[in-house]
Amino acid sequence: MTTNLKKIFLLISLSFLINGCGGKGSSSSEIITKPISIKEFDTPPGANPAVSAEMGGAGFETIAKKQGWKTSESFKTYGSLDAKKGGRFTMRFSEFPASIRTYGKDSNYEIISMMSSLVYESLLNIDSETLGLIPMLCTHWKISDDFKTFQLRIDPHARWADGKPVTTADIMATYKLLIDETILQPYYNVVFSKYEEPKVISEYIIEVTSSEVHFKNIIDFSVMSLLPAHHLDGLTGTEYLEKYHFDMMPGTGPYTLEKNKIKKGKSITLTRRSDWWQSDYKRNTGEYNFDLLKFIIVQDERLTLEKFKKGEIDIYTVGRAQWWVQEFDQSNPDFDYLHRGLIQKRKIFNNHLSGTSGLAMNIREGRIFSDLRLRKAMAKLWNRQQLIEKLFFNEYVAIKSYFPGGQYENKSNELVGYDPEGAVKLLASAGWVERNSDGWLTKDGKLFEIDFGIDQSSERIFTPYQEDLAKVGIKMNLRYITGTTMFKNVMNERDFDIHYQGWTMPTFPNPVTSYHSDSANKPGTTNICGFSNSRVDVIATNYKNLFNPKDRISALQEIDKIVFDSHIYALGWRAPYSWRFGYWNKFGMPDHYIGYSGNWKSSMAYWWYEPELAQKVREAKQDKTVSFPYGDIQIDYNQLSN
Repeated sequence: MTTNLKKIFLLISLSFLINGCGGKGSSSSEIITKPISIKEFDTPPGANPAVSAEMGGAGFETIAKKQGWKTSESFKTYGSLDAKKGGRFTMRFSEFPASIRTYGKDSNYEIISMMSSLVYESLLNIDSETLGLIPMLCTHWKISDDFKTFQLRIDPHARWADGKPVTTADIMATYKLLIDETILQPYYNVVFSKYEEPKVISEYIIEVTSSEVHFKNIIDFSVMSLLPAHHLDGLTGTEYLEKYHFDMMPGTGPYTLEKNKIKKGKSITLTRRSDWWQSDYKRNTGEYNFDLLKFIIVQDERLTLEKFKKGEIDIYTVGRAQWWVQEFDQSNPDFDYLHRGLIQKRKIFNNHLSGTSGLAMNIREGRIFSDLRLRKAMAKLWNRQQLIEKLFFNEYVAIKSYFPGGQYENKSNELVGYDPEGAVKLLASAGWVERNSDGWLTKDGKLFEIDFGIDQSSERIFTPYQEDLAKVGIKMNLRYITGTTMFKNVMNERDFDIHYQGWTMPTFPNPVTSYHSDSANKPGTTNICGFSNSRVDVIATNYKNLFNPKDRISALQEIDKIVFDSHIYALGWRAPYSWRFGYWNKFGMPDHYIGYSGNWKSSMAYWWYEPELAQKVREAKQDKTVSFPYGDIQIDYNQLSN
């Protein structure tokens, strides 16, 4: 065993305890945890003394502003001064990844994205409130007047987990990997191929030039997860895929992965680093507190809930409204741990962006829904409020935007309600008046008949719609199809009449791929309806030149109005909250729980383990006379005094 491995083994063996939460398969006592170091190289602190201030070395901060460099120190932090280090946090993912590589083939797993964000770091980050740039591995940036060229200055204090300093060589190596087609991940090839090969100015400063003007040039480049050159150099993309199939290079982030903590098919555990280079930075106060982050794999949703109830999982996102209302009922003694407050329930409202959803209609030439009047009629015949009340227990709200609930929504859009009389008038104006002997609408000898491909689990949602359409003479056939077939029909071949689609909302929406006419007939774009509008084309084309966030907001609001009035979707609903969940009452957290726009993943950054509270919960599991206060169920970030 090497000296380093012996040190790691000893550190793990000497660690302290946290709650196993009882239940079958878990311990009634605490488990041993402690942060570790995997340091191999001793690098003196600070900048390389051979690098001048002008080249990004010591003293750079005193001259940076005069030389046109920018930075930000005004952004808000969300960690708590009350946070404690230690303990383990266990959560569930539904799939074990085919690989644990950050980049390349088979890297598009949610768990890999999560792990990479904890083990590696980006060059810069985005302030979720202002959408401005903030420091991470780089302290400063400089953007040219034509917005095509930018420079980045690396923080000289940044270190890899093995002790090596972070330099521009790491940026070069990561860039070369991302443009290598043999990593078999075309997305990154496309994104990074728009940049010329970066120019190394010094050990700490690099210059990058894009082939086009775009406000996201510096963003797209700077949010890469940086990998170490001393592990990448000399590797082709193919060799990288092979060598790091189930291994992670050392990162610069607060956590690291030990290979012995990978239980294939079952779980992966990350360990907090004891020597994270920016652990004492003010921006990280009260963050990344857990010694261990354990991700267990459970495919079945009901089994996941049962494991949560037993204490094998610390948090449980309640995806089904029925379960939230009926099973997570604090007044029901059958759910004893919830009833007595050992488990708490919360619903968090903040500024997390919501995606749009609804019934997408194929409006391409020759399709029945190329007629706007018919699309409006379909929207008026969807009784969303009835679904929300009867099936969704009033946990959701109907939407009236393609950027719902956020700053991009056009507030002047009017909600489309259930209006069968109005729908009939629209149908008549489009020539759909006569009915055949079976009661179906006909026009020029053709039935108003459409096919709707669904998976069987959603039948309960769309059968009422099918019945309401039938009442006015529209025949909608529900067809059970696989996800693979659905993807082929909708995304690739565009061969469908109507399709239910939900989309997530990125921080920076891309109107070109969603609504520009160039994307209307290209397979694989999110413009699945075939939408085309000359005014939207102008706005979407110019969108990349809008460097002021306020201008981008105005542009997207105008697009939202035009698309909404085109009724390419019979819009659906959204959750007005960001996270609905239960958790074992053994943690501390800030009053906002997950920050300005965070989601469930933010709990890993902001929460902490409370050993005394955990001990009381363990004792209460054995003593049914003990209970805990419930606490407020609803938490609204915007109602807190921040």
